[in-house]
Amino acid sequence: MSYFRDIRLINYRNFKDYSLEFTKNCNVLFGTNGSGKTNILEALSLFTKGRGIRKDQIKNFIKKNENNFINFSNFKQFDDSIELKVNSEKKNNKIIKKIFLNNDSSKKTIDHLYSLFSFLVFLPETERLFLSSPSFRRNFIDGFIFSKDNAYNILINKYKKNIIERSKILNLNDYETSWLDKLEENISNLGLEIYKARKLQIFSIQSHLSLLNEQQKLSFNKLIIKINDRFFNDGINIELYIKELKKYREIDKITGGAHIGPHKSDYIFQLDENILVSQLSTGQQKTIILLLYLAQSNYLVNECNLKPILLMDEICSHLDDINRKLLLKITEHFDLQIFMTGTDKNLFSFLSTNTNFCNITE
Repeated sequence: MSYFRDIRLINYRNFKDYSLEFTKNCNVLFGTNGSGKTNILEALSLFTKGRGIRKDQIKNFIKKNENNFINFSNFKQFDDSIELKVNSEKKNNKIIKKIFLNNDSSKKTIDHLYSLFSFLVFLPETERLFLSSPSFRRNFIDGFIFSKDNAYNILINKYKKNIIERSKILNLNDYETSWLDKLEENISNLGLEIYKARKLQIFSIQSHLSLLNEQQKLSFNKLIIKINDRFFNDGINIELYIKELKKYREIDKITGGAHIGPHKSDYIFQLDENILVSQLSTGQQKTIILLLYLAQSNYLVNECNLKPILLMDEICSHLDDINRKLLLKITEHFDLQIFMTGTDKNLFSFLSTNTNFCNITE
C-alpha cells in the first residue's frame, strides 16, 4: 500500500511552517473556514503533475511577503520510505513548480514518482456536476481517466495545441495546404483517442456500478451515462474525421477552434432511461456522485491494481443516512488512504474509531 505519512508546509498559502502526521487510512482535517484545510489537500496534490486541485498559478501558492514555498512529505511505498519535496523556483522570469524524490529531480525519477500513486478528487463544486457546464462534466470524466493513466493529460494537451495551431493557420492570408492537412490528421488521430478513452471510462463506471449492485445489494436504479455529441458515433474513423474538419474550415476560421471533436462533447446521466439525474433532489444527486466515486475506486483497485488516494474537500454537505453509508463504504471497503475536510469534527461521527482527526484551527 502507498500512502503519505506526513506533510510539512513552509511559506505555503496561509502556513508559515506547519506539520501534520497521517494514517494510511482515513484522515479528517477539520477547522473553521479559512484555517487552511483545502490548502493541505492542494499541497498533497502538488506531488504529482499539474498545478494542484484548484489549478491555480504557482506564484499564488507562496505565502505573502515570502520568496518561495517548500513542502515536504515522507511517502510510504510498501516497505520503502521515500522523501518527497516540492518547491517553487524562478526560471526565465517565470515561477515554476519543481518536484524531488530523494533529492533527485531527473525526468526518469519523477516519471517513476508519477507511477507510484494517483488521486481521486472531490471538490465542493462537484456537487453541481449534473447542473454545471458541459466542460465541467468533460473535466470530471477526464479526471477519472487521469487517475488510471497519468499520461492522459499529454494527449489532451496535444489535442488542444493542434486545435489552436489550426485556428492560427486558418486566419493567415496565405498558408501551405499540406501544413493544414497534417494538422487536421493529427487532430483527428488525437480526437479519436480521446473519444475511445472516454467511452471506455463510461463503460467502466457503469459495469462496476452494476457489479457492486449485485455483490453488495446497493439497491439503486441502473445509472446510464450517454455521450451527447452530434459528431461522435461508433462508426467514425480517421477519414471521416478529416473530411469533416475540411468541410468546416471556413466556419472555424470565423468562430475559432473546431466545429467538431471531443471538446464539444457532453454527458447525459439518467436512471433507468427515463429519469434525468439533473432533475433529482440535491441529496439524490449527491448519492449518484458518491456512487461514481465508489465505482471508480472499485475499477482502479480490482481491475487496474491501483490504490488511488482520495482527496475529498467539504464532503459532508447533503449527507443523509444513504449518503453516509456510501461514504463509509468508500472509506472501509478498499483499504485506501483518504483525506476529508469539514468545519466540525461531529460531521464525521459516523466514521470508524480508527479515523485520524486533525484540528487545523489549533
